[in-house]
Amino acid sequence: MCFALVFVAAASGDALAGGVFDVRPELSLPSTFVPTDTLQLELLLAGDGLLLAQTVVRQGESSVTREEDQTREAAKSPGKAFIFSALAPGSGQLYVGAKRGYVYLGIEAVAWTSSYFFHQSGKQKEDEYMDFADGHWTEPQLGDSIGVRPDGSIIPYDQEHQDRIRYFRENDKGHYYEDIGKYVYYTAGWDMGTLDDYLDMRDDSNRLLKNSSYAMMASVVNHVVSAVDALRLARSHNFSLGHGLNLNLKFKGNLHSTGVMLVASRPF
Repeated sequence: MCFALVFVAAASGDALAGGVFDVRPELSLPSTFVPTDTLQLELLLAGDGLLLAQTVVRQGESSVTREEDQTREAAKSPGKAFIFSALAPGSGQLYVGAKRGYVYLGIEAVAWTSSYFFHQSGKQKEDEYMDFADGHWTEPQLGDSIGVRPDGSIIPYDQEHQDRIRYFRENDKGHYYEDIGKYVYYTAGWDMGTLDDYLDMRDDSNRLLKNSSYAMMASVVNHVVSAVDALRLARSHNFSLGHGLNLNLKFKGNLHSTGVMLVASRPF
C-alpha cells in the first residue's frame, strides 16, 4: 500500500498575484478502504476562492502502475534478510543481491573447519599425555617422602592425598591427570626427567582445545555481524528503489483556479 499525503497551495488568479493562499485540509477514509488501495488527499480551490479537501482512493490493483509493481517485486524483506543470515551467515546478503554474502559464508566455513581441526588435534594430544602418564607415573606409597619442609623434616605421602587421587582416577579423569602433574604430593611419583615432558604435552593439548573454542566464538560473532549487515543492506536496497519518503511537486489548475501540490509519500 502506498500512503500519499498531499498538501496543495491553490488560489484564484487574483490571489496568486497577491501571494495569498488559504489551506484547509480535511482527511477522512472511506469505509471501503482496503490495504491494497492508494490514498491521496487533494486540496482544491472552489469557485468562491476557498480551498476544499477531498479524499481520492484508487481501488485495488488498477491504481498500481507497471513501474510501481516492478518496484514492489524487487523490494526485499529486512526481516527475512536478518533471519537468513542469523541462521546461515551470508545467505541474507545473497537474498538481497550482495555478493559479499560469499565472504560471510567463507568465514563461517573457515571457523567451523578450524574448530574441528583444533578439537581433533587437542583430543589426540590429550590421549597421548594420558598414555604417557600411565606409563611414567606411579602412585607413592603411604609414608613415602614427597618433599622436605623448611625445617628439614620430610613431608610424607598421607592417607588424605591417597584417597583424593584414587577417587579422581575412578570418577574424574580430568582432575586426576591434572593433579598428578601439578601438586607436590604426586610429582614424586614420576620417573626421572619425565614430568617436564608430560607438562609440555598437556600444554599443547589445552592450547589446541582453547583454539577450537575461539574458532566457535568467531562463528557466533560472524552470525551476529552478518545478520545485522543483511538487515541494513535490505533497508538500503529498498530505499534505493524509492521505498523511502518521496517528495514531489505538482501543478494543478484550470480556467477558474490555479494550485501547487506538494506530495509526500512512503510505501509500506
